[in-house]
Amino acid sequence: MFRQMKLATKLFGAFFIVLALMVGLGTYAIAQMAAVNRSTEDLATNWLPSVRIIMLAKSNINRLRVLEMRVLSDPDPVAVRAATKEGVERMASTRQLWDEYSKLVASPEEKRMYDQSKAGMERMYSEHERMAAFMQQGNTTEARAVLDGEALKAYDSVRALADQLSDLNVAGGDKAAADAAASYAQARSLTITLLVVSAVLALALAFLITRSLVKQLGGEPAYVAEIANSVASGDLTLQISTRNGDSTSVLASMKNMVDKLARVVTDVNSGAEALAGASEEVSATAQSLSQAASEQAAGVEETSASLEQMTASISQNTENAKLTDSMATKAASEAAEGGEAVKATVVAMKQIAQKINIIDDIAYQTNLLALNAAIEAARAGEHGKGFAVVAAEVRKLAERSQVAAQEIGDVASSSVQLAERAGNLLDEMVPSIKKTSDLVQEITAASEEQSSGVGQINSAVGQLSQTTQQNASSSEELAATAEEMSGQAEQLQQAMSFFRLSGNLPGQSSRGLGKAAAHAKPKSVRKAATTLAVANLSADDMDETQFTRF
Repeated sequence: MFRQMKLATKLFGAFFIVLALMVGLGTYAIAQMAAVNRSTEDLATNWLPSVRIIMLAKSNINRLRVLEMRVLSDPDPVAVRAATKEGVERMASTRQLWDEYSKLVASPEEKRMYDQSKAGMERMYSEHERMAAFMQQGNTTEARAVLDGEALKAYDSVRALADQLSDLNVAGGDKAAADAAASYAQARSLTITLLVVSAVLALALAFLITRSLVKQLGGEPAYVAEIANSVASGDLTLQISTRNGDSTSVLASMKNMVDKLARVVTDVNSGAEALAGASEEVSATAQSLSQAASEQAAGVEETSASLEQMTASISQNTENAKLTDSMATKAASEAAEGGEAVKATVVAMKQIAQKINIIDDIAYQTNLLALNAAIEAARAGEHGKGFAVVAAEVRKLAERSQVAAQEIGDVASSSVQLAERAGNLLDEMVPSIKKTSDLVQEITAASEEQSSGVGQINSAVGQLSQTTQQNASSSEELAATAEEMSGQAEQLQQAMSFFRLSGNLPGQSSRGLGKAAAHAKPKSVRKAATTLAVANLSADDMDETQFTRF
């Protein structure tokens, strides 16, 4: 149960127990000191003052007896008056002392002896006054009889009672002193016992708490603090020593944390290096795609110029057909054949339009993949794996764009051949057209339709040119994005360089080595990896609704 307590509970419980022992010890010491104080106060305020008063009273009584005996031995009137005066003063002082003593009477026995002694004093004073009266009369015989008779009896009685009272108060003082000494001895013994118990218990609690704390920490606090400071400074090369079987202490947790953190930093470094190399490859691919798009744009412009020339030729043919109205009848069959050639030209142009649509789709997907590349760059948490797939897809789309461009060239060549064939047929039709004017209207209508179709093709080629320019711009943006990704990868590596790793960790390498490895990878291997990555993505995996259209 003690092991399961929190550290704060252990410390609070230990201090509470020690404090409770201290409070108990202090309370007991105060109680014993109060008992000693009561005994001492009783001794100082009762017994000792009582003994002092009795001693003073006995002194006055003895002095009074001495005065009486002196007067009898020297009956001089002056001496008698002086002795009488002093005797009166002694009796008054004794009465005052006895009144004070009455306040200190503490027991019935003492009260009884006090009353008897007070009555005896009054008899002694009465006999003293009677003897003094005889002395003033000069009757020394009667005075001596009183002194040796009743006065002596009263004196002896009072003196005996005073001695008894003195012995009683001395015994009471001795008892109070003995009680105080006993209380002190008992308090000292119990205090020493409690101190020893408190010290032993405090040492036991300190030992248990210290042992529990060291066990929870896994080592000395200074060593744990040193490990924490080393980790805070980025040093992951340190070797943390723990006890055998220790898996729950702070030090063991720190060791596990350092090991996992070292692996994470190593993985992040490897991912950053791979991302930097991949971004450089994507940048090179984007530049190649941009160059190919520029060349494609130039080819489209040439095709557009050729179509414009074809449009001009068709218009000229229409005018010539109008001028050769008289020759149209004879050239009906040739005009029909020319119409079929023109239809074939239209079909070829439609094929060009279809290829242009393919190029448009490729351009749109290229734009989506460029955006996806930026998103994957921001999600560097996947360590660049997704971005490699995007780069492979961009490469594949670039190849499709090149193939489409070649097909457009082939179709354009076919269109030129068909146009040449149409021209040859028209040249062959010229002698006959002069003789067949009744077919000129049909030829004119066919020429107008051909001119309209060529105009549509020319418009489509213009759109293709615009799309090609957009592809070139997107390729440049993709290259810029790849450069930015490379910079972000370098910044990530610089941030990870704060941590120092041991040389035996897997995946640890420098930035330069990562670049060299990326550039040294054979093209065939990279192409195979790209093809495999793209093949793993089915049509169902690519949901274009998740992308944002621009």
